[in-house]
Amino acid sequence: MSGMTAQAFNEIDVLLSDTIAVGQDLLNDIIHQINITESFIPEKEYFWNLQLSSLSTDITKFVELTTLISKILSSKKKISLPNIKESHIHLLFILKGINQAQQKHDSLVLEDLIKYELKDNLTQWKIDFIPLIKRLLNS
Repeated sequence: MSGMTAQAFNEIDVLLSDTIAVGQDLLNDIIHQINITESFIPEKEYFWNLQLSSLSTDITKFVELTTLISKILSSKKKISLPNIKESHIHLLFILKGINQAQQKHDSLVLEDLIKYELKDNLTQWKIDFIPLIKRLLNS
């Protein structure tokens, strides 16, 4: 392996590590937003909708960011992460459900999706997937 190639791999590792840190910060912000959203009373629809819109935007960014990380790990490091793809798909289905419940003004479904489905999925990212990606990157 030439020095240039080794340097390129090292730069990719640094970039991935920094990107994972950004993803982890974004994930923490999203979890914080969920906790704030849970304290909003659905009757205050304006604030509820603002918070849900912000939450959806951040989750979309998180999915995009972690998808890019997965693609880089797959193509440059030859590491396959099928569970992450499944989690992304589940997150997108949750977002779709949140959007549909919001359009129907179904606050019970919204609360359940946020408290249980979304929070569980993101907790799995925080506890399992982010540390896994870090370990794989450092191995």
